[in-house]
Amino acid sequence: MDYKISEKPVISALEIEGSIRNLGQQITSQFKVDLVLGVLTGSFIFVADLVRRLDPSVQIAFVNASSYGNAQKSTGCVEILPWNAIDFTHKNVLIVDDILDTGNTLSILSNRVREGGALEVKTCVLLDKPSRRQVQIHADFVGFSIEDYFAVGYGLDFASEYRALPAVYKMEKI
Repeated sequence: MDYKISEKPVISALEIEGSIRNLGQQITSQFKVDLVLGVLTGSFIFVADLVRRLDPSVQIAFVNASSYGNAQKSTGCVEILPWNAIDFTHKNVLIVDDILDTGNTLSILSNRVREGGALEVKTCVLLDKPSRRQVQIHADFVGFSIEDYFAVGYGLDFASEYRALPAVYKMEKI
């Protein structure tokens, strides 16, 4: 089946900018972040913009966690790399991901960070798609809640394409 991106963004660059400003204020008022753990590859743009709204002394690390591959649906199997190089001991960790969909990735990551010795773990996502949840998890900080469509842009991809778009678009069937 062939797809194309929507002509107009479903979330504009200005809306994203405003949401990140609000998220930064919420996070700094509610949680002392020691370490931001970004989930690659989709969150890299979001993490870069968000951490500039947090305390400048915050540490930043990334893991590559994937359950999609080149598909539009999660396989349900989450692969996390690298893991052993990050020290979570006695740190307040904010896990940042591009989208909370099935919940598998965020749930597994949160548990692994807690098991790694973190003091407290909070989660932040740009997009939340609650209709697709397979695991009981809610993000602590959410930019936008969306319906069940495949989103691209602002770091989110379809088969490694469209990440560089400054806004979020919907993938539509042709």
